[in-house]
Amino acid sequence: MLLLTAIPILGFSQTNGEVITRDGKTYKVISAADATLAYLGNTPAATGHLVIPETVLINSGVTYTVTETDYDALYRCYGITSVQLPSTIKKIGPNSFPGARLTTMNIPASLEEIHESAWASINGLPKFNVDASSTKFSADQAGALYSKDKKTLYGVPSNVALNNGVYTVDENVETIIKAVFLDIPNLKKIVFPKNLKDIKEGYPTIAPTSSITEFDITSGGTTDFKVIDGVLFKGTELVLYPRSKQTTPYQVPAGIKSVARYAISNSSFMQAIDLNEVTKLADAAIYAAAELTSITLPKGIKPFDAATKEGLYEGCFEACQKIAEYKVPAENNYFSAKDGVIYSKDEQTLYFYPPSKTGDTYIIPGTVKTIGSRAFQGSKFIKTMNIPKNVVTINPEAFREITELESVTYDPESEINKIAYYTFRGCTKLKEVTLPKKLNELDEVFYLCSNLETVNIPAGATLKTIKSQALKTNTKLKAFNFLGECALTEIQDNAFVGLKDLKTFNFPKSVTAIGTNAFGGCHSLETVSFDKDAEIVAIGSGAFADCGLKNFNVPKKVSKIEREAFRNCTALSEVNITETTTEISPEAFKYCTNLTDINVDKKNTVYSSVDGYLLSQNKEKLIIFPTGKANDQFTLLPPSITAIGEYAFYDCKKLKNVTIPNKVTSIGKRAFGLCDNLNTVTFLCDQMINPANIAQGTNAMAFDDGTQQTQNAFGRIHINVRQDKLAQYKADEFYKKFASTSPSFTDGTEEYIAVSDKAVNLLSTTRTDYTFVLPTEVEHSGTKYAVSLIGDYAFQNAPNNIKEVVVKSNVKYIGAKAFIPNAGNIESVFFIESAPTKSMLSTTRFELDETKNNYNEFADNTRIYVKKSALTAYQTAWKKMVYDTATGTEKVSDFNFTSRIDYKIKDVKIATKYGTFAREFDTDFSDYYATNNNTKIAAFVAGSKIENGPADYGTATMHIRMTSIDVNGGAADSYAYVPAKTGVLLKVLDSNVAATPADFYYTIGEKDNTTYNVTKNIMNGVTVNPTNVAATASSPVYVMQRGAFQKVTTNISNFSVHKAYLKLNNPSGAKVIFHFDDDATTGIEDITIDGENKGNDTFYNLNGQRVSNPQRGIYIHNGKKVIIK
Repeated sequence: MLLLTAIPILGFSQTNGEVITRDGKTYKVISAADATLAYLGNTPAATGHLVIPETVLINSGVTYTVTETDYDALYRCYGITSVQLPSTIKKIGPNSFPGARLTTMNIPASLEEIHESAWASINGLPKFNVDASSTKFSADQAGALYSKDKKTLYGVPSNVALNNGVYTVDENVETIIKAVFLDIPNLKKIVFPKNLKDIKEGYPTIAPTSSITEFDITSGGTTDFKVIDGVLFKGTELVLYPRSKQTTPYQVPAGIKSVARYAISNSSFMQAIDLNEVTKLADAAIYAAAELTSITLPKGIKPFDAATKEGLYEGCFEACQKIAEYKVPAENNYFSAKDGVIYSKDEQTLYFYPPSKTGDTYIIPGTVKTIGSRAFQGSKFIKTMNIPKNVVTINPEAFREITELESVTYDPESEINKIAYYTFRGCTKLKEVTLPKKLNELDEVFYLCSNLETVNIPAGATLKTIKSQALKTNTKLKAFNFLGECALTEIQDNAFVGLKDLKTFNFPKSVTAIGTNAFGGCHSLETVSFDKDAEIVAIGSGAFADCGLKNFNVPKKVSKIEREAFRNCTALSEVNITETTTEISPEAFKYCTNLTDINVDKKNTVYSSVDGYLLSQNKEKLIIFPTGKANDQFTLLPPSITAIGEYAFYDCKKLKNVTIPNKVTSIGKRAFGLCDNLNTVTFLCDQMINPANIAQGTNAMAFDDGTQQTQNAFGRIHINVRQDKLAQYKADEFYKKFASTSPSFTDGTEEYIAVSDKAVNLLSTTRTDYTFVLPTEVEHSGTKYAVSLIGDYAFQNAPNNIKEVVVKSNVKYIGAKAFIPNAGNIESVFFIESAPTKSMLSTTRFELDETKNNYNEFADNTRIYVKKSALTAYQTAWKKMVYDTATGTEKVSDFNFTSRIDYKIKDVKIATKYGTFAREFDTDFSDYYATNNNTKIAAFVAGSKIENGPADYGTATMHIRMTSIDVNGGAADSYAYVPAKTGVLLKVLDSNVAATPADFYYTIGEKDNTTYNVTKNIMNGVTVNPTNVAATASSPVYVMQRGAFQKVTTNISNFSVHKAYLKLNNPSGAKVIFHFDDDATTGIEDITIDGENKGNDTFYNLNGQRVSNPQRGIYIHNGKKVIIK
């Protein structure tokens, strides 16, 4: 037996036949619907006493019941010495506990069936302890296992006590199953009961013990069995030959006409056999006779006749490795032998090739049409095989365990249409094969070919079916190549399951169905392709489970995607569904942790998609939430949904929070099951969801309650509810189970509701600001939250004072009609975010325009301003499209507003050279000049130290030198860039321009990733609201009027927002006159002479006359015009 290391799909199995591993034990799903499992084996590290649990909780959060034991070639029980079966077990299946050598096993009352081959793969049988209440089984004092009435013997302990090497079977026994007398040390003889009716034939026999030399039967009964020379017969059939019978040449007694399956097995001493009068040789009639070197067919034997069940069965000689020659008597009219190889008389069927025949290849005659079962099995020397053109059929195990076989080729015109299962079983040196063109189906042809890497299907192949488990055991398979057109129509269950190295698969156009788990566990399978007109109509359960797929376009004729079809495809990010797909299991994409988008064709009549979520066609039921959408800040659902369906968020480990919209009235089975990190649920529901409409109970609970999962979700999840519903939630027993219940809260003039432990949703405001600057964060009950959402209708009841809104970059979502107040109008909304997305707006994220109702976030006369660099991105991301049923294409929505998105802010007008300015966000006045080559604007903020001059200088004693913002902590080399909340004096630098043009604009600053510290600023900016400015004669302020600063000594009411005034800490009575001359050397810097230099050098008046004591006015100093104040 060749063994392979298997890699089960750990814990993700919920499809019939899927394999899972838990706590070192491996199981197979018998029925996902009934939640039942069969135990298969243990991981190598698990040894000693085996306790099979009654139930197993798998990662799906579903509790499965263990009801059977079963066999899979890839799993073993090496090192297991004893077994405790659970009280739920109903059946011990074939080949259970492979590789185990057991000493004890309990038989629970629940056990109903033991398969006749239950012990076929075990190494030692245990002492059986049967529950006294069992109605099916019993045991004797020695621990032998029987049916309740003792008529069937199921097992004898391998360490049973013998009577001088003899074991006598209980007299009540009538039937004995396989492997009952398994490897019992020193067992020489078995005495069968006198009324024995049946022993089960096949591999292994009832007595696979190498020390047995003879059988016997108690006399006096009615049995049809008899013993001749220690060999067991039934009528004219040889049934069982003792493995250690000393006879070296053995002659089948006269009158014996047939040899049963495996009747002569593992004979240690037989060197020759005379089959005498035998006319029937069953399958594997002579098996593994270690010393047998030659076999001669009986002279009267014919080929097997299915009608009469007589004749030589293909494969009747198996694994007799020393045979170097087969012989056929001359009198036989049905078979012939050439060079020790047996053929049919017409040489159309090759029956047997001697395992010890020398030669690294064999030329099969051109007459051969059929290669018989096990024909070349175990050949020691063959390395290459060429199958000639005329061969049509290759029967089971024909080339089994040819351990040196490296290459198999077929004639290009090969007629082969059938290669049976296990044909190349255990040919461990095969690495690449090309199948014949006319082959109709591919079965487990390459079973346990552990090094097979490539299978090629030739162009024009007629292959129609890849059978169940066909390539399951070829665990190194990397490529399955279609070299051209192929007629393939069906890929059956588990065909490629678990092939972790398979990277791509190109489906022929003709494939119509992909079966359950067909490609399950193909971890490296990143790419699959389908013809644009592919015929496939269904993708079966687990078909691509646990694969490496990154995206998947469902072929256009697929109508059904079954449960777990793409389970645990952790690299999968996008799935596109066509209009034809009308049945999708809500469990189809379980554990796809990076899936962000399920997109549905607009023509689909059953499903729709919004923001990548899978919804019902009317968008009222959430069917699947793509788990990759979850984030730390908030998780929003479409406002249209009324129901959260079964498994909608299932096993979404990234989900930490969710906001449930106001119309939801039900939450389905396992909707939030295994969401182990979910800590916040915000219910915006108009009415509290009735707990009766929230799934509860075993294997159904929407929220894990700790009975099936190590975590109790209720103890971890905090819920947030509307303030007016708080009392109702706190009074309900179901909602009381949550960790805490918190209402919405107010912070100043704003109402918020938490949507996670990091983010809040702005529900409303009563603030009266002219320019509402959305807070970036708030603190409540000791927790700081980011203001990440602006809720539906957030400004509906806002005061009409608000004319502008500034939205900082932290906002990620804006709800329906968010900026439309009942009273007044919001004229402008400014977005500082530079990377807009479709998901920022409710109408684009959830495709609300499809409802034909206007849910626009902005009123029709609201202007939307963004950064110039982001304009195209905003217009693209926020462009609103709807599906036009008439044309079958998308068109621009009637509610599209992207034409109102602009970057040119036109609210600054300068009439006489100068103006003042301040804004709540960074601004830039350079773009107009850069675009139009006129109207250069500079911003000034500061002057040098202010000093009084000598008294004889007159009253103009305040001397200020103004400098531009870029040399006072603003943006370097940008005198037109104004940081947020900075008051500035604006000057039109153009020598021939005094006023800004009618179309003049500024933009939102692009350098707001830097914090500026503007120094020496004597300008005071006014933002957010008009403000009252205090002024007195001793502490005046200066305001810009008609291009000059005017001194104000009385309080100013409602100083204009977005303007600035100048404030000096100067003595009472001092006068300051601002007049700006364009002759400054830089055009930016020198506006007035500073007081520190007034008394130095020489001054001239405008007529060129020298002035010794200049008073206030304009003078020439160092070649420049200056002002003395």
